[in-house]
Amino acid sequence: MVCCYCGCAGDLRPYGPRGAMVCFSCAMSSPEREAQTAQNFSAQLAACGDVAAIDGSHVGPYPAEHHKGTAHEH
Repeated sequence: MVCCYCGCAGDLRPYGPRGAMVCFSCAMSSPEREAQTAQNFSAQLAACGDVAAIDGSHVGPYPAEHHKGTAHEH
């Protein structure tokens, strides 16, 4: 996967246009992109329900009942 704007393959999230993958630098590069990123993140978070998991993976927020946990959690 690569950023829909710059083509980098770094740390990406699905907050670009229509859920396209975007890197942080491009997501925050203009007020318009920052607003779009916030709107797309909020929409994904709202779709998760009352409790969401955000685990650092590239998938964005997802319903907590699907969270598998990590090795450092007890």
